[in-house]
Amino acid sequence: MSTFISRRQRRAAGLALVFALTLGRSALAWHGVRSDDPLTRVFYDFEVAVYCGLVSPGVRSGFERELARVREGADAATEQRARMQAWKEANLEWQNRGLGGFRGWCRSEGRDAAARFAGPEKP
Repeated sequence: MSTFISRRQRRAAGLALVFALTLGRSALAWHGVRSDDPLTRVFYDFEVAVYCGLVSPGVRSGFERELARVREGADAATEQRARMQAWKEANLEWQNRGLGGFRGWCRSEGRDAAARFAGPEKP
């Protein structure tokens, strides 16, 4: 039995590896908050605006108004879980972008998140 590997076998193995790595990255890639909870969504959007440096006084006051609206009836433990889940998801999304990749995220999702709170004012 020979340990010689043909060029075709090396190429096939290389392509299989590239395919597996690509599939693995795309399976792990997700965009935005995964929770349907409105409280988590408010915290997530604000966290994205913070990561992107888009928090102005108008954005902060809009966040506080929206938070007051959606937190109605939530106890402290529920609010803390939502805040931590949102932070974790925003942090994972930011890390998923890689070096410099977050710029596009900030131009799209970051601007949308800031605009949600800023209202007619531009972030």
